Amino acid sequence: MNIIVGGTHGLGQEIAAELRRRGEETFVTGRSYEEAKHGPGMQADLAIDKDMQALKKYIESSDFKGFFWVAGYGYQGDFAKQPDPRKMVAVNLSNVLPVAQAAWKKLLDAGKESHYVIISSMTGVKPRKNEAVYAATKHAQVGFARSLGLESERLDAPVKVALFMPGGMHTPFWDGNEPANFSEFLDPHKVAQRVVERAFKQTKPFYEETIERGSL
Repeated sequence: MNIIVGGTHGLGQEIAAELRRRGEETFVTGRSYEEAKHGPGMQADLAIDKDMQALKKYIESSDFKGFFWVAGYGYQGDFAKQPDPRKMVAVNLSNVLPVAQAAWKKLLDAGKESHYVIISSMTGVKPRKNEAVYAATKHAQVGFARSLGLESERLDAPVKVALFMPGGMHTPFWDGNEPANFSEFLDPHKVAQRVVERAFKQTKPFYEETIERGSL
């Protein structure tokens, strides 16, 4: 089974679909989760501590071979005007870390070949003029993934860590506010195919790939 944190819309939903297309069992989580629409999974709003704890408990009691951290949301605008930046940090980073730690420990303890995939963003390696808090969370994800890859290598663990940093994608985030170069943005379906394909072919402890707009 593969657990996808943030698998009910956008890229996460496409990754779930691609995994199922390959015959992989999936379990998705998200704030907007509906069983009839998303299949096996659970509702989890990462801005709410009790939801995070429930997801952590589920992971600790489950057997799985793939963990995909896709959850997050963006904001474009002045930092001074951003509503509740702490909520963004919780959803994009801090409230996911206990869940991510539980998944890491579970995979290490299983001692079997497995995949630990983190979806960050090009914003994680490139500063943006109007995404200060979002950039902070994505830079943190990049540092976390790279360091965890080194940890996997040091431990000679069978858990493969993969970091993907896609550029802008055609997702509901942009509805009604499409930038001038929106036609160059990535198709999330194609990004999902790339992510799953590269992760499943990974042989080294760590893999990193940027997926620039227009590249697929």
